[in-house]
Amino acid sequence: MTSNYVRGATVSCSASQAEIQVMLTDHGAYGFRCASEQGKAAVAFSSDDRRFRLVLSLPGSEAPSSGRAGSPLAQDGTPPGSRTAQEVARRRWRQLSSLIRAKLEAVDSGIVTFDEEFFAYMVMPGGGTVFEASWPGIAAAYAADGGTHE
Repeated sequence: MTSNYVRGATVSCSASQAEIQVMLTDHGAYGFRCASEQGKAAVAFSSDDRRFRLVLSLPGSEAPSSGRAGSPLAQDGTPPGSRTAQEVARRRWRQLSSLIRAKLEAVDSGIVTFDEEFFAYMVMPGGGTVFEASWPGIAAAYAADGGTHE
């Protein structure tokens, strides 16, 4: 996969979205959709009769409440007011494109399967993702463990 990204160049949100769509469809995904609402954007697509959804926090929205500190989809740590909302949105879309590119490269190399790499984003029959469905139980198990993790 090649990237049109040049350090210092401005890449629009729509260009990153188009790049994500091309990468995913090149890997057999179909039904690609991109939507935004209330400070969040979502990329949704299907692959092998399963649906997937990746949610991206946009400027002005609250940090995701999932507890995923350091997630590429979480707030970028930029102090408020230091960038325009559009600059931050472009950066986040670019980061999401890079994340998906890395995931697909891992699939291409045989390190993981598509389903393994995108498992957390797989949409369950009720509409939530596998991550959303499993995170409370995982968090509770770690809390009950008392920090020993063994």
